[in-house]
Amino acid sequence: MKKIQLTILLVITQLTICYSQTETFYVKPISTDINYLSTEDSNYVVRNTTINLNKLVLLLGGSFSSPDNYSIFCQYPATLGFDVISLSYPNNVAAAPLGTSSDALVFDKYRQELCFGTPLSAAVSVDTLNSIYTRTLKLIQYLDLTYPLQNWGQYLATPTTLDWSKIIVSGHSQGSGHACYLGKNFLVERVLMFSGPNDFSTFFNNPANWLSQTGVTPTEKHFALLHIQDEIVPFSNQFANLTDLGMLVADDSTLVDNLTSPFSNSHFLYTNIPALSYHASPIGANQTLPSVWNYMLTSSLTVGTNDLVLSSENFKIFPNPATTKLNIDIPSSDVSKISINNYLGQTVYKGINQTQIDIANFPSGLYFITIELGQKTITQKFTKK
Repeated sequence: MKKIQLTILLVITQLTICYSQTETFYVKPISTDINYLSTEDSNYVVRNTTINLNKLVLLLGGSFSSPDNYSIFCQYPATLGFDVISLSYPNNVAAAPLGTSSDALVFDKYRQELCFGTPLSAAVSVDTLNSIYTRTLKLIQYLDLTYPLQNWGQYLATPTTLDWSKIIVSGHSQGSGHACYLGKNFLVERVLMFSGPNDFSTFFNNPANWLSQTGVTPTEKHFALLHIQDEIVPFSNQFANLTDLGMLVADDSTLVDNLTSPFSNSHFLYTNIPALSYHASPIGANQTLPSVWNYMLTSSLTVGTNDLVLSSENFKIFPNPATTKLNIDIPSSDVSKISINNYLGQTVYKGINQTQIDIANFPSGLYFITIELGQKTITQKFTKK
């Protein structure tokens, strides 16, 4: 009993020391420009009073959220030495429902207007002043002027432009799409996406046009964390969006729940942790998450498990979709370990050196097959009809 009490005391002490190094404050948008409404949610700002990595984590919340709804996540990078801003911005129009539109560019227009105030979208009405870019700029200008000793000015390339090279743009749900869209337009330090992007057209049955367009920030600077049971946007749609973004060209999706950092050096991460809201869980309170956040925030920028030589070019599965048999083609004499997980992350098959697997009794749905050759690993998805 004493050992348990001591362990609890040590954990509490460590957390107290850790969070005592951070300070949190709120900034009303109207304080940064008198033309903002006084009724708007405050920006949520956290900084470390002892350590400074000279990098900013800009968080864009999901639809209808308030900036301090993300306090659990925001506090974490601050303990590492990041400056953190959870931004107040117009987020009362969700992205996912736009998928029913017959306008092939509905998501492109939506992102452009919310991020930069360009009057293109029929779904939102956001001018330049209220755009994410301007709100971020005005907040940092205010912080630089109000707290000159805190060095907020380092995030300004000029007095009127942002230095994106020092900024990690991150977002949850709707905000993950905005973070990714900003990464398309600016060379940011990295892009972190939680439960998104959600820009999948159910009308055309494909991802939004802008996702596959070449962006300024390289794909290897992108990280995503999804929940495989997401109840707001189907995991299969999010998977398709990240695939279109290019996240699986030199990477593999990786279930993080039973792994430790560096999570197979993957940038496409997913979880199956229990939660009241699966959609909110990747950026919520769960003891497994801080190590994943740490990896996403601080890891070396690799191109994923494909650096380990085994690639989708020399590992082929067919047919896909499959009905009764799944064939595997690996041009190697090495011993190969094979496992198949269902969309819940449950292992449904394990084998060695198989070239054909009987899947006739598998329930219909999405599966992930993983091949291991020594230290080399790669995962591909397939569908069972």
